[in-house]
Amino acid sequence: MTQHCGWGVEAVELIDEGDYIIEYVGEVINDALCEKRFWDMKGKGITKFYMVAVRKDFNIDARFKGNESRFINHSCDPNCTMEKWDVNGETRLGIFAAKTIEPREELTFDYEYEMYGPDEVECHCGASNCHGYLGAKRSDAC
Repeated sequence: MTQHCGWGVEAVELIDEGDYIIEYVGEVINDALCEKRFWDMKGKGITKFYMVAVRKDFNIDARFKGNESRFINHSCDPNCTMEKWDVNGETRLGIFAAKTIEPREELTFDYEYEMYGPDEVECHCGASNCHGYLGAKRSDAC
């Protein structure tokens, strides 16, 4: 557990730049259900969200049906990237090393966070180029 950012994921071995690390998986939901779940969780005081918008009406909610990838934290200076891949006609999300990652180093990627509602989300990544807040874009829906 990290001090400000939730669980986090650390490398267990050396990972070379460009290496595939893990697939981001979860329940595929449409925009309406994504928005409903987001506001329901926010209303219950839940502050950890594991939803990724892939495209219109294609969101991945990893809260209950995800794997360890949902615990990878954001950084303004990430060591991983998330890439969309087409595998046998299906869109998949892969996490890849953006640089060499040492054992016990935390894995991070840029969430490219879209804000919903008026609440800004403070960033705690600690990077020298930290923007202070997650994302700059605002959205009214997932």
